[in-house]
This record gives sequence, structure tokens and C-alpha cells, in this order.
Amino acid sequence: MFHESRFDDKQLLTEAIVTLLNRGVEPDDLGLVLSRVGPVDLDLMQICLAEILAYNNALMQDVQIAA
Repeated sequence: MFHESRFDDKQLLTEAIVTLLNRGVEPDDLGLVLSRVGPVDLDLMQICLAEILAYNNALMQDVQIAA
């Protein structure tokens, strides 16, 4: 999946979070799972997670409006 990475880049961190969420990892466990691979910028991780969740929420609202 991820080979010894530093999770301090927004794009890399966002991709890693999306991949893990799609594999069933709970949002509360992301920091722990990522830290097993390499150092994690936890502040940046929270920003990325908030953006991902906001994006997904907006998509769900669009689907409900279309239905």
C-alpha cells in the first residue's frame, strides 16, 4: 500500500486517507494506521480529513436533491 512514507504532504496524505477510508479504516484510527508506516503531520491530517468529509457530505446532499 504505502512504502515508508512521510505524511507531511497534503496530496500524499489526502490520497492515503481516501485509500484507508475506502478500505474500512475508521476516521479515529487514521493517525494510528498511518503512523505505523511513517511520521504523520497530525494537524495536516485533520485538515485533509475535514476537507474529505466535507466533500463527501456535499456529494451526498447533491444526490438527495437529485432524487
